[in-house]
Amino acid sequence: MSKKFIVVLTVFAFLFVGVGFVKAAMEGNMGSWTGEVIDVACHSAKGAMGKDHAECGAKCVKDGLPVGLLVDGTTYLLIGADHKPLNATLADHVSHTITVTGTKYESNGANLIAVKDWKMAK
Repeated sequence: MSKKFIVVLTVFAFLFVGVGFVKAAMEGNMGSWTGEVIDVACHSAKGAMGKDHAECGAKCVKDGLPVGLLVDGTTYLLIGADHKPLNATLADHVSHTITVTGTKYESNGANLIAVKDWKMAK
């Protein structure tokens, strides 16, 4: 085989693999994640979380601040799989541990889970 052919073949292989990674990132990662429901604003600004922040966090989420899931130190913004807010559904569960099922997207430092279903964790 010629060197030129090997170089062209290598370039195509890298392009093929790269396109696969880009496609996977755009499609998201389907699965389930368990973590604490948080008020993203207070958690990001002050590190607020846990039972001590449950009442305040619930009020903030009810008032329209973003609701999220804290999973192993990473904050995920939660939206419905239909792209509608989950604030009314999850406000009273701030500080509780839940398991969500859906599609996770991570891009340029932004983390989001489009939630198909959720339940209280055991």
